[in-house]
Amino acid sequence: MASGLVQTVGGKGSQLEDEIVQLYEAAFKGLFRYAMAIIRDRELAEDAIQECFLRYFIARKEGQSILNARAWLYRVLRNRLLDLKKSARLNYDVSIEAAVRYPDWTQSPEAHLRRAELSRDLLAPLTAREQECFQLRLEGLRYDEIATVLRIRSGTVGAMLARALNKIQRVMDRERN
Repeated sequence: MASGLVQTVGGKGSQLEDEIVQLYEAAFKGLFRYAMAIIRDRELAEDAIQECFLRYFIARKEGQSILNARAWLYRVLRNRLLDLKKSARLNYDVSIEAAVRYPDWTQSPEAHLRRAELSRDLLAPLTAREQECFQLRLEGLRYDEIATVLRIRSGTVGAMLARALNKIQRVMDRERN
């Protein structure tokens, strides 16, 4: 897919639109999961992703060559989410109207609690950077793409993932015993 994204945008607007639609369909779910892992707010995540695609469209419309669209989108999304987290605009209060959108866990509150505890326990020993690196890997990004997103060397990605997996393995070993 990346090779199709290298071409310069000419006079054909529909070609660019097709490129954006295909990229959106291929990348949205992964971008959304990544955004939710960082900010845990559905509307902000969706807005941030839409802004990423708008920036991508503008960059391509201006003739910029983007060699790895997926890594570019994750990096732009990450920067946008970090900006949102820094701003005071994040409000974690849940209104009654918004609470209706959350799933009803009353069917199995014990199972929900156990899953939440296990997720928390697995991620607890990881640094924020390791969690982010791990999440990007779970989304299917290659080491070089993760390095691009996080602005670190590819070798550092490998070392960070190895440390994260070792920490997760220790937690899982404790759970089994």
